[in-house]
Amino acid sequence: MNNDEYRSKLLEISKSHGKKVPGAKYIHKWDMYMLEKQFCVDNMNFEGINSVLEIGCGMGMLAHLIREQKGITDIELTDVDEFFDHTDKGGLYKDCCDVLGLKRFVMYVNMNEPMKLDRQYDMIVATRTVFDRECLEPGTVFNYEYWLDDCFKYCKRVFVKTNFAGGGKSFPDYLRPYLWWPKGPNGESLGKPRRGWYIRVDKEQWEKR
Repeated sequence: MNNDEYRSKLLEISKSHGKKVPGAKYIHKWDMYMLEKQFCVDNMNFEGINSVLEIGCGMGMLAHLIREQKGITDIELTDVDEFFDHTDKGGLYKDCCDVLGLKRFVMYVNMNEPMKLDRQYDMIVATRTVFDRECLEPGTVFNYEYWLDDCFKYCKRVFVKTNFAGGGKSFPDYLRPYLWWPKGPNGESLGKPRRGWYIRVDKEQWEKR
């Protein structure tokens, strides 16, 4: 299923949902959000990767690109339970993810709590994360050390596009070797939607820190 076919399916699904329901913006601003997901795929290291877990999959756009462009079919998705029902809150997310036919299950990333996954994956990915910012009390710094330790019980590589786009001062020092702020060919910062802080780290790198 190429991008045009995929977009057509999602547009058709969106007609049965309101234009203001959660998730609708991803379809109606397709070019911007697809550019963001494509940028992530282009900057992930897929060497030796045959299975992927996406945390907080949203509409499923990233998983679609990974499967179609990288030939990886062993992809599993997670999201919060409110995006699994057919109410105005989560119906569009569920219907769009159903198009992919991938396993999707409820999982929360909570501060200092293990994820308790059932299997191993080669890579764990997440984009537009909220568990490390919006879901926390104001002023709380997310414990990335605990979370990455937990991730590497289940995978060998982690890629995260965070929701942080500022100076990066809120990140702890131990994380800085694995942070990436993408720049253009002349050293200029990229604009939306590529702008932001990314975490790219392998298990071997993390264990040698």
